[in-house]
Amino acid sequence: MRGKSMTILFAVLLFGFAIWNLLTPDQEFSENENRYLAQRPGFSANALFDGSYMKELGEYITDQFPLRNEWVGLKTLSERSTGKRDSGGVYFAKDGFLIEQFCQADQVRLEKNIESVVSFSNYTQQKLGVSVQVLLAPVASGVLEEKLPAHAPEVDQAMLLQQADEAGVHLVNVMEPLQAHDTEYIYYKTDHHWTSLGAYYAYQAWQATLGRETKPLSAYTEEVLSDQFFGTTYSKANLYTIQPDTITAYYTTPQTEVWYNDDPTPEHSFYTRSYLKVKDKYSVFLNGNQPITKVIGHNPQGGKLLLIKDSYANTFAQFAIEDYAEVHLVDLRYWKESVTEYIQEQGITNVLILYNLKNFTIDQDIYALGADVQGKA
Repeated sequence: MRGKSMTILFAVLLFGFAIWNLLTPDQEFSENENRYLAQRPGFSANALFDGSYMKELGEYITDQFPLRNEWVGLKTLSERSTGKRDSGGVYFAKDGFLIEQFCQADQVRLEKNIESVVSFSNYTQQKLGVSVQVLLAPVASGVLEEKLPAHAPEVDQAMLLQQADEAGVHLVNVMEPLQAHDTEYIYYKTDHHWTSLGAYYAYQAWQATLGRETKPLSAYTEEVLSDQFFGTTYSKANLYTIQPDTITAYYTTPQTEVWYNDDPTPEHSFYTRSYLKVKDKYSVFLNGNQPITKVIGHNPQGGKLLLIKDSYANTFAQFAIEDYAEVHLVDLRYWKESVTEYIQEQGITNVLILYNLKNFTIDQDIYALGADVQGKA
């Protein structure tokens, strides 16, 4: 009887969830995971026989399962209770940190990206007379090592930076300045990005290599934009016991003109505050990842800076606009024009290539920099 009761209970639960799934409207986008969810696949005999229909149906059921986020969170809590140190590519680190794993570097891709950057830098400096530096920001696991679980199998980020330096990359050392402030709030606890404070220390180190002084933090207005930020590492783990992060802005004046892509009408703030109402709050900095952005800075004599970047540069740029006449940002994932031609057209005086180190080892669009200068005299 006990066996029959369990079978009946299981069948009722399975049937109930199936009915619940059918009656619940499908979600198109998951704010928690910041991605589009699989939709109900169209049926065809060809799709059935070649297996694609069943594959897409499985993805659809997984993405649209009722209370999906809650089940993921329950799974994480159960794993945590058994002593597991990680879940979904995220470490359960000390002091409430969820730190993204960086266990292996793609050496082939890394070497190709280094080669592209070196070729681009040499051409830009020798032929265009524009200085190029490269800032590869270590991710949290390389700076906050003491917070990681014991014997966590992380790559040696310092060795990767040394590899890039020895290959001829004009590298800005920000590892040591960040490590010097590792007890401060320089990385988010629930997200893979550095905080505005971490970006400031990196910016300060870069400017020092150029022989330029930076404003002290006391010269900025410090504004808490949100104290309810749950970022990418939280979405992967869904650990309910973690406290939210705080997003802070630093500026001397809140007003500045910003052009996104081909829009002829500028925005009038560095911060797109509408994002503070949704989960993807980090996109408050410069409207997230745009193909190309131009920001009017506050130092008319400071020259024009081009940031070739990933999302780590979005918060970094709030400090650059204080010292430059213009700051231009190009995201090679979405912008496919010639960077060297853009430098000449816009009168760029300084170039900084800024990626987080983990992303630099896997990014497949950096090759465009090498392709841009290939064959040019």
